[in-house]
Amino acid sequence: MLVASLNLCSKAAIQEVLFARKLFMASSVSQDVLFAGPGSEQLRGQSCKSLGKCNKLTPRLSKDDLENKLQALPAWQLNEPKTTLTRTFTAKNFVAAVKFFDQVAEVAEEEGHHPDLHLTDYREVKVVLSTHAIGGLSMFDAILAAKIDALSVDYSPKWLQQRAQTSS
Repeated sequence: MLVASLNLCSKAAIQEVLFARKLFMASSVSQDVLFAGPGSEQLRGQSCKSLGKCNKLTPRLSKDDLENKLQALPAWQLNEPKTTLTRTFTAKNFVAAVKFFDQVAEVAEEEGHHPDLHLTDYREVKVVLSTHAIGGLSMFDAILAAKIDALSVDYSPKWLQQRAQTSS
């Protein structure tokens, strides 16, 4: 029945159906597939705990290291003073946003490094990473960002569609 209906549809309508299906499939796929850059797997394979505890002697990422790490983390934005990494998205609903925060909490506890988490308008999610002890970015932040990117998120379909349009 669907095939017969598709034969009567315009090419544009068929493309919309296929795009909607792709979005539906992507919403249940881990972020790793959607937001992985070169080197992200290597970052996820590392552990913050293996670096010890962060303190005022924790080395900041150099400008070159920071640029290299950002290639692996395309979903994250660097602020102008280059002291924080921020990732924002719209979750499908409040429950999806809170589930994501629960997953982040588990990873953060496991790694011993904790982001700032913000939830506004019941589903607008913002994650901010910084090594507070040094007032800047360290390897801890890059590792945690990559691990957060691999978490499963139930995104807003509209947000996914807008992101796909801006990235193409």
